[in-house]
Amino acid sequence: MNGLISAIILLRGCIIDIELGHEPIRELKCCSGKRENKRIWTYYEDEELIKALYEISFDPKWKSEGGFKNGYCYVLENELKARLPGCGLSAIPHIESRVRHFRTKYGAIEVMLAKSGFNWDDNRKMVQCEKHQYEAHCKDNPDAKGLYGVAFPYFDTLAAIYGKDIATGEGAEGLGEAITNMEKEIAMGEDCPVVEEDMISMDTPQRSMDNRNSDHSTSSSSKRRKKHKDSMSSDPFLDLASGIRGDLNKASQHFGRMAEVMEMEAKKDQMQELQEKSVVELTRLGFGGSELLKAATIFVKVHNQMTMLFTLPETLRREFILNMIADNN
Repeated sequence: MNGLISAIILLRGCIIDIELGHEPIRELKCCSGKRENKRIWTYYEDEELIKALYEISFDPKWKSEGGFKNGYCYVLENELKARLPGCGLSAIPHIESRVRHFRTKYGAIEVMLAKSGFNWDDNRKMVQCEKHQYEAHCKDNPDAKGLYGVAFPYFDTLAAIYGKDIATGEGAEGLGEAITNMEKEIAMGEDCPVVEEDMISMDTPQRSMDNRNSDHSTSSSSKRRKKHKDSMSSDPFLDLASGIRGDLNKASQHFGRMAEVMEMEAKKDQMQELQEKSVVELTRLGFGGSELLKAATIFVKVHNQMTMLFTLPETLRREFILNMIADNN
């Protein structure tokens, strides 16, 4: 019986692929010893995988900053077994490889869209650009290969899953990094000499400095000594207080930066809590499947909609969600 069900699901997925104009995407080879595992994923299997991945992305037990925690593929395996009985998809190598494929392609699209000349066609769900521009981009970005003129229907859902990781990933400074960088900057500030405003520009050609090098060195040294002497008062205690005040001003700038980072971290936690609360409320209101997915995707893009949901009386919340989904179709 399970074999018959599996065959029906596979046939249905292939029919959907043909109707949508998709070609079955071949899974990357994953070798285990001398054995090679090949898997052709159907549209229906991809659909259920992305849905399951999206659902567990709200569970802090499996989702963390920067990605998913170890073991999440086995959770997806159990989900797919329940949704697609007899599908034969295993965590390793099938699901792990497929999730990695989708994240890689999503990241490649984000890189392209960050450049001029690349646009996203939301109706056809694909990148729009000139072919020669795409080919030139692929020379330095091989992950983007295979995306020209090909629909990527899961972009919005993957943005909801991975968008925050990418936004807070490479190039973003966390609290720990802020503290470390603050310490490095203070140390550099203590070691670096004071740069005089009358120094010769670094753009000045070297040969124009050759004949003046000795005289300029003597002159600059005299100016530094004179400036240091003029800045000192006759009272050593006043000099000490002035130095401490300068150090405190420098430290206050770094503490202000730390406070900004801490405030950003707190906002992230509040937003994650609000997202989880919104999904629970959507489920309570009877939304599921594609409706739940569409509503949650809108929440990720427009945060104010989540706040409005909980502001409204409970009797109006379901109607609010239905109108929101209809307006975004």
